[in-house]
Amino acid sequence: MTKSTSERVVRRGRVFPEIQWTDEQKAQDRARRQAFSERCWVIF
Repeated sequence: MTKSTSERVVRRGRVFPEIQWTDEQKAQDRARRQAFSERCWVIF
């Protein structure tokens, strides 16, 4: 009887490599998420 081994392939890299954010877009997203977090903090 042969032993069944499954080699797990580890894939490294971006999920969507065609989507590249600029530093400005990253800063805008961080600011938007921070503002949302501050609004939610008052409620909770």
